[in-house]
Amino acid sequence: MQIDDYNLPRQIPVMTLRGVVLFPKAMMPLRIFEERYKKMLNERLLDDRIFAIACEREDVPTEEEHLERPFSVATAGLIRVSKENPDGTSFVLLQGLERVRILSVTQEVPYRILDVEPMATSMDTDSDKLRSAITDELKRNQKLGGDVNDEMLEFLSPLADDTAFLDLAAYTLCKQTTRKQELLEEQSFSRRANMLIEDLTKENDRLKLLNDALGGNDEKSSGFN
Repeated sequence: MQIDDYNLPRQIPVMTLRGVVLFPKAMMPLRIFEERYKKMLNERLLDDRIFAIACEREDVPTEEEHLERPFSVATAGLIRVSKENPDGTSFVLLQGLERVRILSVTQEVPYRILDVEPMATSMDTDSDKLRSAITDELKRNQKLGGDVNDEMLEFLSPLADDTAFLDLAAYTLCKQTTRKQELLEEQSFSRRANMLIEDLTKENDRLKLLNDALGGNDEKSSGFN
């Protein structure tokens, strides 16, 4: 199945995981070891190979942690690779398809199934200027010795889809789970792009101060790693 050649069902099985946020187009490796998810995987492989990843909320009372309450927006993904290990666990490579808004939980046993609706990005602005600003901050981050490297730039730069460019940059560079979820939930392209630009600028300014303190104040240099 091609990444754009699918019919998103209204009801989707889901893995609810703490500290895990998947973005559309991104690849996520998963180790399937719980019995409920083994069953889900086997059934998905015989069907459309689609299930969702929802990030579990951490701001819940201790007595409700077992309920695995998800955030309201998740990402439906397509199983690209599935390999069963000798110990009965499986390695899965899941590729994000699109954002989905969770309407309700329709099943809990043997695994959770969600009732969802697609959540397309709102292209509410000229994306070229925002993409250019993100690219500038990515290149600045690389020069300052940040997380951006040649391989990342070579992967992101040719992408024709501005939304994919933005989402993959955010998925790769945003480390904080809550912020990552905020970026996932933002439907407006311009607001999501400005959130990423703000985060990159803050990090680059921090790296610049650190470089200056260490005597490496030339952003044209490669910084340090």
